[in-house]
Amino acid sequence: MNMKCLQIIFVLALAMVEVIGYAQNINLRINEIVASNQAGQFDEFLEYDDWVEIYNPTGSPITNLAGYYISDDPDSLDKWMIPFDDPGLTTVLPNGFLVIWVDDDYNNAASQGANHNAGFTLSAEGETFLLTAPDGLTIIDSISYPALASDVSYGRTCDGCPSWQYFNNVTFESTNFESQSNALLFINEVQTMNVSTYDDPQHEYDKWFEIFNPNPFQVNAANYYVSVNGDPLQWRIPANNPIRSVIPAGGFLLVWCDGDVNDDVNHGPLQLNEGGGTIVLTGPDGSTLIDSYTYPAISTDQSFGRQSDGSSASVFFPFPTPTVTNQLVRIVPETLFINEAMASNSSVIADSFGEFEDWFEVYNPNNYSVNLSGYYFSDDPERRNKWVVPGTFADSVTVPALGWKLFWADRQIEQGVLHANFRLSNLGEYLSLSSPDGFTLADEIEWASLGQDTSIGRFQDGAAQWVLFVQSTPEASNGGGVIRVEENHPSMWSAYPIPSSGTIYFTEPITARLYNVGGELMTSFQRSSAFEVATLPAGVYLLVRDDGQTKRLVIE
Repeated sequence: MNMKCLQIIFVLALAMVEVIGYAQNINLRINEIVASNQAGQFDEFLEYDDWVEIYNPTGSPITNLAGYYISDDPDSLDKWMIPFDDPGLTTVLPNGFLVIWVDDDYNNAASQGANHNAGFTLSAEGETFLLTAPDGLTIIDSISYPALASDVSYGRTCDGCPSWQYFNNVTFESTNFESQSNALLFINEVQTMNVSTYDDPQHEYDKWFEIFNPNPFQVNAANYYVSVNGDPLQWRIPANNPIRSVIPAGGFLLVWCDGDVNDDVNHGPLQLNEGGGTIVLTGPDGSTLIDSYTYPAISTDQSFGRQSDGSSASVFFPFPTPTVTNQLVRIVPETLFINEAMASNSSVIADSFGEFEDWFEVYNPNNYSVNLSGYYFSDDPERRNKWVVPGTFADSVTVPALGWKLFWADRQIEQGVLHANFRLSNLGEYLSLSSPDGFTLADEIEWASLGQDTSIGRFQDGAAQWVLFVQSTPEASNGGGVIRVEENHPSMWSAYPIPSSGTIYFTEPITARLYNVGGELMTSFQRSSAFEVATLPAGVYLLVRDDGQTKRLVIE
């Protein structure tokens, strides 16, 4: 067959593929998702972008996905249409796979091809992904995936089948299967009498031990076995939350021995003996001994661990180092405050790229400036060193004396030194600021929920009381904010009548302070069931109890 005939056949084949592309193949399936690709499969431009794999089951036609839509918004099914530019990149064979890079790299200044989408990226916190037919209305397939750890995928247990699971061995453009090897790990540190050292996310000071990963790659501790009673298969670490079970390269995992197995996958039904004992770690194959560590009786609020991470020599630590290196050199942070945060910013303030992102603010109460280069922020109470403030542009991350510095929580570190590698949740979140040792806290805060364009902040800059602001004050004094009507702490007590021009009564005796909206202390009282307001100017006031609970009062 001559070259001209081959060319004609190739052109006809492409034409057939394009015609097929207009037909709706309702058998297509979203098969696997990676929403935090840090060191897994890179694209043809050597970029570690997020991706989604589409599977075309056996018996289905050859399908060109050009004209189909993908979206992360159920209210906008036609968010991005797969283009007709290159059938070679958008055609999937029966029993074949097609990967779409969800990387916002199509139709930009340097277009990367028809299999690179435009307009959105995947959220590692979990969201809904949809594949829609060329009519823009028929949903071919969708998946609401959970929060994903870096380089761990979420996919169908078998290609196209209904059940889903996490995969440690990501199966890029190939059949889904799970395989987990035994990895070198060390039991690194133990604390059996934890009274005030380090609390878990439920604020309980429980017993714990730490696992160290010495490898240059991450290891998921899910499916490994832990024993403290001599039975090597006593407890298997669950596999349903890799965010908590994955140990970063050179990193650490804390296992809480508290019996609270419903708290998270790193809380085990284990009881560490205060008089000493042995902890055994067995591989996911159920037979390979990974490590065995014997510890003695340990004094209250001390720990016992390897002198250096993974070493054979062990010592007592008067200052335990859970989740960080045993050789930690503690650095005392400057006095700094997380002063305000917003987790659902739709219109309040835009960053330098014109994007309304989550943000948090640091206040410096000192009469000198503080360079935050090397300090750490985190939204994970068990990993305080999640994001280090870069030192490349020190002036940009320096908090002026008695001033503020705003950071963006948008997972877009490529946008500059003020952009953190995590987002904030308005459904409940934790936020911490730690010293350059990555462990010693400068400040931390938690909240239950935040409304859109509502911030949580200190009543006054650096004050102990937290309130909600419907008029936030990014990079300005909190004293100018408008306090939200709802109190930031639920409680059973109440004040009445509100509004009032005479006497306000309480349902129980309280000790409290009364502030005006400018933050000026108006009065204070102890164990009172009522107080007179007739002499106070009309306006809005904040009543702050000694336990931090707040009430908004209106005086006429």
